[in-house]
Amino acid sequence: MGKNMIHFFNQKKEGHHRLKARLILIVMSLAFVLSACSAQEAGIKDKLEDTQNVKEHITIAAVGDSLTEGIGDQDKKGYAGITRDKIEAVDGVQSVTLKNYAIKGSRTVDLLKRLKEKKVQDGLKDADYIFFTIGGNDLMHVVRQNVLNLTFAPFQKEQGPFEERFKTILAQLREQNDHAKIMYVSMYNPFKFSLSELRDIDEVVKDWNAAAKKELKKDGNADMINVADLFEEGSDEKLLADDDFHPNQKGYSLMANRLFSEVKKEGLPKE
Repeated sequence: MGKNMIHFFNQKKEGHHRLKARLILIVMSLAFVLSACSAQEAGIKDKLEDTQNVKEHITIAAVGDSLTEGIGDQDKKGYAGITRDKIEAVDGVQSVTLKNYAIKGSRTVDLLKRLKEKKVQDGLKDADYIFFTIGGNDLMHVVRQNVLNLTFAPFQKEQGPFEERFKTILAQLREQNDHAKIMYVSMYNPFKFSLSELRDIDEVVKDWNAAAKKELKKDGNADMINVADLFEEGSDEKLLADDDFHPNQKGYSLMANRLFSEVKKEGLPKE
């Protein structure tokens, strides 16, 4: 990413002040959203190449932040709920239970605490799949802490600790369940539409996603589902909710399509 600090703000005084004001407004609005707080499958069975002896009753455990909770989805399903519907529509599957323990606003430190709760641990133990998102609020925390002088330096400084916490999260998930397929849905740049001047955050997101993917590879039964490219400026449809941060129903549907494609490629669990 380079050693020199890269400033995101316009060097001209007027543009500099205007961008600061916009960024502060968005950060304040998002803080309020975080503190406050379809799949077309009916009657249609998905065809997988190998559905012989698939488990009739499948369990998904989901943990993480607002993306896994489904904030912004008018149907209140999010990618996890939509993917659940898709799996349940597969020939041979009778039911899919989704246990969703995600909480909006969660950072990696919060998820580590959440994974110590008995209710969550019990829910993880019998899961066939574990879905999770985390990291977006860690990035947002860096933005809030450096809103008046945002450079690459604080993101680089926080990446190492983030990677260590992510590694610990994976270890705790495996401590509760040694057989489930772990599927991590990647981070994306939420400022791409609201603050196009901050497009350099794309590089930060790319680096943090790469750090997460490196840890996931070590597990042997875990994958990262990359969704960052879904939320590009060239999209023909609006994919973010009114807060310009979380996906809307269409955005979550596209995320679920990516996730379900990986599920199909891997094949469903067998009896």
